[in-house]
Amino acid sequence: MREPRAVLLDLWHTLVYLEPAEEERYMADQLETMVRVFEQWPPSPRGRHPPTHDPRQAAEEVRAEVVAAARGGVSIPLATQALHGARRLGRAVRPLEYSQALAALVERTPFRPCPGVPETLATLRNREYRLGVVSNALGEPGESLQQQLDRAGIGSYIEAWAFSDQLPWTKPAPEIFWHCLGMLETRRERAVHVGDGWADIVGARAAGLRAGILYTGEQRYGATYGRLLNPPRSESPDAEFRIDRFEELTGLADRLLPD
Repeated sequence: MREPRAVLLDLWHTLVYLEPAEEERYMADQLETMVRVFEQWPPSPRGRHPPTHDPRQAAEEVRAEVVAAARGGVSIPLATQALHGARRLGRAVRPLEYSQALAALVERTPFRPCPGVPETLATLRNREYRLGVVSNALGEPGESLQQQLDRAGIGSYIEAWAFSDQLPWTKPAPEIFWHCLGMLETRRERAVHVGDGWADIVGARAAGLRAGILYTGEQRYGATYGRLLNPPRSESPDAEFRIDRFEELTGLADRLLPD
């Protein structure tokens, strides 16, 4: 029996993307959604003196906390984000309202498949690669992103999903890659990961994968997304392997993981 091969895939700017102006609008709408939800929560019955009365300040602080933790490989799930916002404001926490409001934003956002993605995923599956998604979902439910991929005709190719909002880790922590590989029943030496950012390359190396592949075809970011989620180029590692067109992935994977 042949040992299985796997390709792990980032989601944002690898499988799907937004135009920079759309992405900037999405990030602004995400913050406004947090503010609106925080504003609707009643005062906490415990009556503690809150550190701030400003929902916008609370939302900005929660977002900054989530991003800082993610760079260190630590996930702050949506329910915990809601709790931290409520504590800052001295309000009752309603985590389900928080996650539902952010999911609704994803639902109405026009994500597009990156060029060549559906065709390449179909080819990889036909060549018996196992495919998994490893994604940092910092401000939205991973489940809602998965539904977007399903609607785009991409989700049917994916066998395993590792969204950071459902796990203790974010990329670049190796554990999130190992979690996905465990679901795919594939050894790390028989897997590659492809993504557009520093956490993809650093994480793949830390996890002991055969390679981390940098995809440069959709490295066009909205200003806020680029500032928060991509460190300065001086901090970014040199990628040994890179592709400019997603269609190049099959040939490179075949070379790195000979059958």
